[in-house]
Amino acid sequence: MNQLRGAWRWLADEPHHLQGIRIVQITIGLVLLYRLLTEAPFAAYLWGPDGVGYGSTGYVLGPLLGGLLDHVYASEISIYAVLLVQAAAAVALILGYRTRLATVVALATVFMLEQRLPTFTDGGDNILRLVLMYLLFVLPARATATRGSLAVWLHNVAVLAIILQVIVLYAATGLLKASGSQWSHGTAIYYLSQMEPTWLPFLREAFMQPLVTTGMTYFAVLHQMLFPVAMFSRFKLLWVALGIGFHVGIAVFMGLLTFSTMMIGLELFLLTDPEFDSLRAHGHWLRERLGLPRRGGAPAVLPAAEG
Repeated sequence: MNQLRGAWRWLADEPHHLQGIRIVQITIGLVLLYRLLTEAPFAAYLWGPDGVGYGSTGYVLGPLLGGLLDHVYASEISIYAVLLVQAAAAVALILGYRTRLATVVALATVFMLEQRLPTFTDGGDNILRLVLMYLLFVLPARATATRGSLAVWLHNVAVLAIILQVIVLYAATGLLKASGSQWSHGTAIYYLSQMEPTWLPFLREAFMQPLVTTGMTYFAVLHQMLFPVAMFSRFKLLWVALGIGFHVGIAVFMGLLTFSTMMIGLELFLLTDPEFDSLRAHGHWLRERLGLPRRGGAPAVLPAAEG
């Protein structure tokens, strides 16, 4: 009974993960801007009327509404207009301006581009689209809501949905890895490192060492399989830090920048507001001990050594 009351209070009393929400919004904005900058020069080829795009929004929205939206693909000008609108939404998410409207626009444009060219996506695009759907229900940046109101309820339910999405993603990925022969034998990272289209050439030799490749393979499996348990234990911060390091490695070694950036943002989202405040307080304490300058202030003065 006490657990039910606690769950009720968690959902109704006040909005949670406000700092994490802003991090995810900024992350999504940066990912969208990066993709726009790299893909805009090829927009006509990818999504234009004479390009390689072949899909239709009618697959999801039906022939009537889908047929109307498909007119966007009929000219190059309208395709560039969609990219321009998406860029504006990305900037708004980064700046925290009209975040709910920006989320709607970002989700709509991502959906349209994905439906036009479904094969031009990866795991990062899938999780980005899902998170955008959840973000439709969170409180706008710098907004306030009455304690116990429907807005607070919807916000916290969306927060819970994102948390569960990340946990399920890690658990499922870890279990799938564990069931694969190359992952269970400790050789998966080696084979991945020898793939020329993704891994940087000068890094392949390092992963030819048995100790390195076996250790990294088992680390990836164990980290993902134990992720759901670690999020509710005293090792939560350590697991998040290891996950961030893991995805930084994926970005550097495999070049999967947008996927890794999205996952790092979601890792940070899992930290609660009190945990962010505690990390910030520890950062202030460490700067004072090291005599480092405070942000926007004069450097701290270390006491002169005697003698």
